[in-house]
Amino acid sequence: MSSTFTQPIRIFKRNNPSNDGTIAPDNTGAAVVSQQAVIADTIPATVTLPAGAIIQSIQSYITSAPVTATTPNVTIGSVVVGTLSNAAGVNPTTFATGATGVAVLANIGPADATLSYAAITGTTGVLSVRYTARNSDGTITAYGSGYTNN
Repeated sequence: MSSTFTQPIRIFKRNNPSNDGTIAPDNTGAAVVSQQAVIADTIPATVTLPAGAIIQSIQSYITSAPVTATTPNVTIGSVVVGTLSNAAGVNPTTFATGATGVAVLANIGPADATLSYAAITGTTGVLSVRYTARNSDGTITAYGSGYTNN
């Protein structure tokens, strides 16, 4: 079963500490989600990220590694955001420290973008990307919840 949402999935607290029925201040956040893609030799593993997303982590789960491990680039659109080892095991991304890469990780922009990772021959496994889906401007303000805090 699957569900489709058209806005960030928010976690709301609908009561305040006194539990008198008034709505609590919005002091919660948005849900972290993930996507996975198959890593198969030199075929790029790609994930389409929603506009406004902020990236928490990118990992490879390599089940079959090449003889010599390398660290291919991870890109979002045309921007290199880090490198990811294709050695056997669970490998976290080494994120880019330059301003452009960090800016893209903090907000992929106002349109959906493709994250891509291409391993080398002999590499198989799974690519996993964790991110928070947000509005296209990077906010997590919910629309139309119908509740106010008067």
